[in-house]
Amino acid sequence: MKKLLIYSILTYLLFTINSSASNQSLEAKNLKIGILVPLSGPFQEIGQSFLKAIQLALFDIGNKKIKIYPKDSQANALNSYLAAKEFEELGIEIVIGPVFFESLERLNEIKNITFISLTNKTQNIPKNTIAFGVNIKSQLNTLIKYFNKIELSKTLLLSPKSQYIDQANIFKSSSIKFNRKFLYDSNPKKITGEIEKLTKYHERKKDLERRILILEKSDLYKDKSELKILEQKHTLGKVNFDSVIVLDFGERLKSILTSFIFSDVSNKVVKFFTINQWFDETLFNESAAQNLHFPAIDFDNYKKFERKYFKNYKEKPNEVAILAYDALGLIYYCWYNNKQQFSPEQLNNKDGFKGIHGEFFIENNLSIQKLKIYKISKKKFIKVY
Repeated sequence: MKKLLIYSILTYLLFTINSSASNQSLEAKNLKIGILVPLSGPFQEIGQSFLKAIQLALFDIGNKKIKIYPKDSQANALNSYLAAKEFEELGIEIVIGPVFFESLERLNEIKNITFISLTNKTQNIPKNTIAFGVNIKSQLNTLIKYFNKIELSKTLLLSPKSQYIDQANIFKSSSIKFNRKFLYDSNPKKITGEIEKLTKYHERKKDLERRILILEKSDLYKDKSELKILEQKHTLGKVNFDSVIVLDFGERLKSILTSFIFSDVSNKVVKFFTINQWFDETLFNESAAQNLHFPAIDFDNYKKFERKYFKNYKEKPNEVAILAYDALGLIYYCWYNNKQQFSPEQLNNKDGFKGIHGEFFIENNLSIQKLKIYKISKKKFIKVY
């Protein structure tokens, strides 16, 4: 069988197709795929990047029976619904998109179309929609396996107040043994003070000062040796946790990590984890982010996709565009392996699938990914699990 792609989902999937597929009728209908992304408005760059990724996958497949029909969702529910109605009139049964959860609101009214949305939300997903994003459940599953492997048992869970409530609740109900669950103020000016209280920084600092006063009065050699060591420290004593999960990202994540360093909690002793990361290289310049761990898609394939995209379009893709590429490959495989007819039931293959972003299977309208664990070390992303 012809090898269609070097490293993509399509290569993997096509080699799993039953050899009898090659004898299918040449009279099969075209595979018509709707593309529902924001092509205008404030999110048009995201939509354009997803569309280009889909066009790249289309080129890699090289099957002229695939026809795509892009429409502008404008990143809102009404336009998504109206576009979906137009797809229905065209006889389209499968759509890649919408991108954002808010655009799904009325899609349950569309009875004859399956939508592969790029959202990573896990709740209130319409029955005719697959949430294809890298979701919290996939990340949590991977973290649990890794925690069991390295035997962490005293974990601190940190989440900003009034945000990511659903994510926090999913983590709280998990099998991870949390030493404490803490909601912090999202105001960066208040974060350091809250972390100091959480880590008992001032108590540990006073313990150090008291111990130094005692040692200064001693003439014993061992006490003088201990004094030299303690004079290089900021606090005395250990914190009562061995790991921290921070449900945040961007500048606020950096503030949280820096606050722990200021509170004399070493990232060489305590393991720090976060989620929802797409290999943010700005973290390389943060000393507090050294040894930060996070679950993510396959990094090597992500970079291959990024280079291929850049070669074709002379620009970097949106980080999530890799999922749009895989979505087209998934649809093509299901269609090709079902006598060139698309059926939503094909998406629930218990054996799962393998895309360039990694292995996954679809369950209860969610794409559950088999992710990897990476850590930041010396300005590199190092796979540790």
